[in-house]
Amino acid sequence: MRGLPFGIARRMSPRVHLPYVDVTSLLSLYVVLLLGIPSQLIFGPLGAAGTPANLLGMVCLFWWILAVMLPSGGVASGPQPIRTAAVFLSAMVLGSYAAGAMRPDIVPEELRAADRGLLLLATWAGVALITADGIRSWSRLDDLIGRLIGMGVFLAVLGMLQFSIGLNIAGYIHVPGLRINGTLDLISARSIFRRITGTASHPIEFGVVLAMLFPLALSRAFAAPPGKVKMRRWLAAGSIGVALPMSVSRSAILAIAVVALFIIPSWDRRRRLATLKVMPLFLVGMRLMIPGLLGTITSLFTNISNDPSTKGRTEDYAAAAKYIALHPLFGRGFRTFIPSMYRFLDNQYLMTIVDAGLIGLVLLLLTFLIGIFTARGARRRNDDPIRKDLAQAIAAAIAAAMVSFATFDALSFPMCGGLLFLLIGLAGAMWRLSGQPHDQNEQGRPEPRASLASVATARPLVDQMSSAAR
Repeated sequence: MRGLPFGIARRMSPRVHLPYVDVTSLLSLYVVLLLGIPSQLIFGPLGAAGTPANLLGMVCLFWWILAVMLPSGGVASGPQPIRTAAVFLSAMVLGSYAAGAMRPDIVPEELRAADRGLLLLATWAGVALITADGIRSWSRLDDLIGRLIGMGVFLAVLGMLQFSIGLNIAGYIHVPGLRINGTLDLISARSIFRRITGTASHPIEFGVVLAMLFPLALSRAFAAPPGKVKMRRWLAAGSIGVALPMSVSRSAILAIAVVALFIIPSWDRRRRLATLKVMPLFLVGMRLMIPGLLGTITSLFTNISNDPSTKGRTEDYAAAAKYIALHPLFGRGFRTFIPSMYRFLDNQYLMTIVDAGLIGLVLLLLTFLIGIFTARGARRRNDDPIRKDLAQAIAAAIAAAMVSFATFDALSFPMCGGLLFLLIGLAGAMWRLSGQPHDQNEQGRPEPRASLASVATARPLVDQMSSAAR
């Protein structure tokens, strides 16, 4: 390049490019780690935040940042509501972290817990952002959702084995380099039934996760072509639907009720009538297969005023009030209200007010609402009834999580939190793909950046000038 003007020579210098990574494959691995490996297995130095799925989520954030900064990074650069949601989530965690670090009475255990909260933020934001900006086509989006449902079936089958014969296969899953945080072989009971967990940390988490996956499985089953594919998809949806009540959890039943409120009104008359015909058969089948289960679940709501867990949740408000009064706006620090030091709060919203203050609660609710309305926006931007139905299913899954946050401290459970932000990212991916030309989406090519296009256009001219200089 000797003899060329400095500006042209600088444009011709080698540029740093990221190696190509298929985001769908990366997220498929994340799904396997999230739902396939027991949540109690962690990388010891990182504590409870060090699950394999969380570690990969941190890699996702690092990769997204590099992809945004470097040319040809392979992520979208246009408008994206989920980036706003990530800003709100980050503001909630970072603002409360700063407030907690400035507390004069903070103890080392709380500070370490707050540091782990930053790692969780990196995981959640990384998964949401790389999903929203990195999935390249509708076909790759469908592949990821199919794999997510497949792992949901795996989780459901593990739960059914635990429920029926007491076999906890999760207790036999061990990964070199990971240690057990808590216990892997505990199966609790409620009434006369085993409460199952699969690979989750708790029966409530197990039930809520299946409730979040069920609308996606149902949407794919309705959209399946006739034949073996349709049968497999209905078996998948049925497995998740059967395993869900085996958690014997009010939170799971409440979550699936929210799902029904979201998706049934969006169906046509024929599908609603078919559902009304199938539901009694499903309930009768469950009653015959597992006598007493439906009655036990019904009693969870009819006797709710006498339930010890309900009384404990009611007492949480008075116990938390004194901590909220001390730090009402920004809280005492994200994740610093350690249950072993203070008490358990079976309400994520109450926990958020204690940890991140009223401002943190508002930011968390805004994050939920952005996810739901982004999925609804994807539905409005699509003409394809199958994709409209899928977008509504994602909105229903996020809404189910939003309601269940009032019944347990969901962000303390890695599977529930990880799945939530993956779904929020899927809402963003659908919204982005819905706003692009159809043929560009199906080719599965990353969105070109203007700077790259201009360099490619100018390259023949630069080559000519280089030859003349030589």
